[in-house]
Amino acid sequence: MEHSPSSLSSQSAPRHDSQVGSPLHRRSKRGRYTPVACNECKKRKLKCIPTDDDKCQRCIAGGVICVFGSRPPPRATKTARLANMKMHVLADASSHHHVRALTDEMAQLRQQVVDLAESVRELRENADGTSRPQNTSCVAAAFANSPSNVASMSRDNAPKHPHFIGPTRPAYGLVVAERSLTRMGIQALDSAKSTSLSSSRADSPLAGDAMEDEEPSTTDAEFWASCTPDEVARLLAVFEEEVESVYPFVDTIELASRAEQILNRIRHSDALDNQPHDRQQAPLSNLDVDMAKLAVATTVAIEAHGKTALSASIAGSVEDRLSRISRGQVELKGIQLLTMLSIYYFHCDDELLAWRTIGVAAREALEMGLHRRRSLFDNFRDAHSRRDAMRVFWCVYVLDRRWSFGTSLSFALSDRDIDPALPEPDADLAYLRCMISYARLCSKIWDAIPPFGSPSPAIPTEDVHALDLSTQVWLDSIPSHLQIRHPRMLSAASGNNMSQPRVLHRLRALLYLRGNYTRIAIYQHYLLSSASIQANLPSARLVVEIARDTVQVLVHLNATTDVYSRQQNAFNYFLLSAFAVLTLAVCHAPHHFAKTCRESLVQAIELVKGFSRHSVASRRLWNSIRELLPRLKSLQMQSSEGGPHVDSMAHVAAGDVGVETETRRENRTDMDAPMDLGPQFHVDGGMQLSMIPEVTEFSSDLLDLFDTLGQGQSFGNAFETDFGDPLAHGGLELQSDELGISRRFLQGLM
Repeated sequence: MEHSPSSLSSQSAPRHDSQVGSPLHRRSKRGRYTPVACNECKKRKLKCIPTDDDKCQRCIAGGVICVFGSRPPPRATKTARLANMKMHVLADASSHHHVRALTDEMAQLRQQVVDLAESVRELRENADGTSRPQNTSCVAAAFANSPSNVASMSRDNAPKHPHFIGPTRPAYGLVVAERSLTRMGIQALDSAKSTSLSSSRADSPLAGDAMEDEEPSTTDAEFWASCTPDEVARLLAVFEEEVESVYPFVDTIELASRAEQILNRIRHSDALDNQPHDRQQAPLSNLDVDMAKLAVATTVAIEAHGKTALSASIAGSVEDRLSRISRGQVELKGIQLLTMLSIYYFHCDDELLAWRTIGVAAREALEMGLHRRRSLFDNFRDAHSRRDAMRVFWCVYVLDRRWSFGTSLSFALSDRDIDPALPEPDADLAYLRCMISYARLCSKIWDAIPPFGSPSPAIPTEDVHALDLSTQVWLDSIPSHLQIRHPRMLSAASGNNMSQPRVLHRLRALLYLRGNYTRIAIYQHYLLSSASIQANLPSARLVVEIARDTVQVLVHLNATTDVYSRQQNAFNYFLLSAFAVLTLAVCHAPHHFAKTCRESLVQAIELVKGFSRHSVASRRLWNSIRELLPRLKSLQMQSSEGGPHVDSMAHVAAGDVGVETETRRENRTDMDAPMDLGPQFHVDGGMQLSMIPEVTEFSSDLLDLFDTLGQGQSFGNAFETDFGDPLAHGGLELQSDELGISRRFLQGLM
């Protein structure tokens, strides 16, 4: 069969079209080489094959000049463009943050320059002032540069006492007595005399601390550079005797055994980090060194009877770092350090700082779960570490109650948050076990105090009896070796008390005095007015007898040992509470208590006066108590003249205390400064220190006063009126304009 050419072509055409249209036989598209070709290849429309020396092979073979034109930049893909945009955005953000950081840094630098300029200006003014000729004595110049002045300046930075004075503060009774004298018409010094007096005291070069006049000024670095391992061990041994024997939250003996290593770490902190240590001992950490520093600072304060420039310098190297609450991790040694710092503040007469610091330690203890048995055993597997954690927690618990009662501010640890099954310390820590029971008793007393807004400051009678019974049970639960040998029992055989070990004598006295203080806190409200005394005379007599017993124990303790003189802050607390009770009783019911309280009051005043010569805290307490003398002498004069009846003072409001608006005299630590004692002791700016009445004159004035009051010359019902809202609310709240005469009683009372 023959086929025509036309038919062949018609048959082959579709086959060819299908092959051409299929993907397998599609002609590939020629790449765009022209933009990268040389000029000669572009003219010939040939493929340009460039070589390494910017020439193409065709031009080299043809012998022509090879010239490449300008090459356009390659077009970026979409992904590359997005990445490029993202990079630009990030660069802009980084630049913005950098500019912002630079701006903040410039602002800080600007502020630092301003502060520096201000400091330079002050230094220049001080230099100009000292270069001028002045009529100042050498004694005044020595006082200006003495460490006591430095210490007083550091005390200016300490927080002031809170304006609220709760019923657990020893100052509470004195302020009530002061207000009673004001309602009675016995006014305090007028503001003019007080201002003149304050200025004369401030100008007196002898107003400094006598104990520190000869003390050389030593910095922290100088002290550690000259200190020996034996001296460090001695200071730590004193801390163990004075503090750890009462609150065993740290192993001071272990620190003392590593005194040389601690000194080396302090002097060369970087060079000895990798120093080999005994394999049986744990490596010495920075927290261990800080604990040794605080223990030494506390011992220095105890031996100096108060805060010194050296103790402040040693503690300052630790407290700034320790006081930060933004630490990332809480550990047991951190709680130990806070507890030690709190005790240091107490011995420096900064009880408000002690209360704040122990509150932080208590919250960190809660954070670690030390208040729960389950978490205690889970977090501390071995018995030794669990024992240490348990001791730390209970010491914090006791100190929390102690500082709260001293400041009348709330607890940081609540009893209902503590696991009832939480184990207590072993029997070998008998004193701490007694203090734990005492702290629980304090919680009951705190709950029994009428709350804010209560119509009466009195504790209900049934609660009084229950709390007194609980106190008696607690006193009976004290182990026999910690029971006090009362002065009345030792009167027949005065030599028996010499056989008491010093530490044991102190522990016995502290437990007994705490029992007395608890009973005073329970019964003190019966002395707040004359009407309350008349309605509850047996209870009033009981609390007065407890206060007299406290004074007797303290006088005997001071006469037979140095326990009181070593820790005056601790024992002044009990002395002041007893003194306040006796003062309230004499002011509100002199015909009942004037003769009874005369000897005890004079003994208390003589005790404080004697300590005030060598202690800042006792000197401040003495100055506060001595403020009563002009008003008591006025009371004696009015009593001898017949006295004003309460009806002539009806204009005095129930809540008005006639407070001065004089400048606050906060850190007044002078002992022998002149004082306005009325017409008999008129004071002007030129009065000499020799004219100041000593304790003999003070005691004589009080004896005359008590003799006058004991003759039955009372002042009618001058104290029948209620004390108004502050007392009805369970406390005294000093307003900003009410910090005059009351402040004088509060200086050093806590």
